Amino acid sequence: MPFAQVTPSETLGEHKDVSILFSDISGYSNLAGSIEYEEMSSLLNKYFEAMGDAVFKYKQTLKQQINSACIGNRILVVFGSPQPLDDHAWCAVQTALDMNQYLAEFNAGREAANKPIVKIGIGINTDKVFSNNLVANRGMDFMAIGAGVHLGYRLEGVCKQYGCNIVISENTYQRCTERVWVRELDSIRVQGNNRAVAVYELLGLRSQSISEQKQKVLDHYYKGREYYLKRKFAIAMGEFATVMEIDSSDKAAAIQLKRCQHWIKSPPPEDWDGAWTLS
Repeated sequence: MPFAQVTPSETLGEHKDVSILFSDISGYSNLAGSIEYEEMSSLLNKYFEAMGDAVFKYKQTLKQQINSACIGNRILVVFGSPQPLDDHAWCAVQTALDMNQYLAEFNAGREAANKPIVKIGIGINTDKVFSNNLVANRGMDFMAIGAGVHLGYRLEGVCKQYGCNIVISENTYQRCTERVWVRELDSIRVQGNNRAVAVYELLGLRSQSISEQKQKVLDHYYKGREYYLKRKFAIAMGEFATVMEIDSSDKAAAIQLKRCQHWIKSPPPEDWDGAWTLS
């Protein structure tokens, strides 16, 4: 019998307050199809080594508070399991920013060698989930189960949709409000959960400044979202259009602009709360 019979409580472990980080290589299939197998193997080894450095920067001193795993080209890190970690959200945020920095250095070397760069998306959610270390003879080291884990996974996908490097949930942001620069991207629902969740693009640490251009983008985007939620879609369009004038590559503003056009043609129902349901 491959798995021992255990009770549900033994299987799921404790309900723990953790932060879950998911990271994935964007456009992995296209990248893998554009280079030879040996080169792809070398790329992945070096990539995971660089990302591992970012994770183990904190895990070296917090071995019992951080669990990590690779799933295909995806990285999963749980901060606050098996042992509790008081500042797990802050640790997750710093890890994500370090991963971004290490990736930039990794890609600089690839660009210098005229090789395709690697793009990733990172999603972080903070919530109570069932998490536990598993017995080694069951073939798995640890697990994390719950709606909070699923949301973290979906936020990784939100990165690609909104053109962001790192997206965090409102729960994660609330633990680090005074320490990070963010842009409130949207209010979303994931299928299977009716609760709307505010999601944020993580821009950097408050200990570092942001550019004047980025601040203008944030100001106009915030105004656009404010008008959007008040159903003043025509005025909101003007704010999002200004963002696009400042930065034509701002995918989040382009999404909001398109939604405004949609709601002007087909106004939302009376009970509309501004949240967008992800498919």
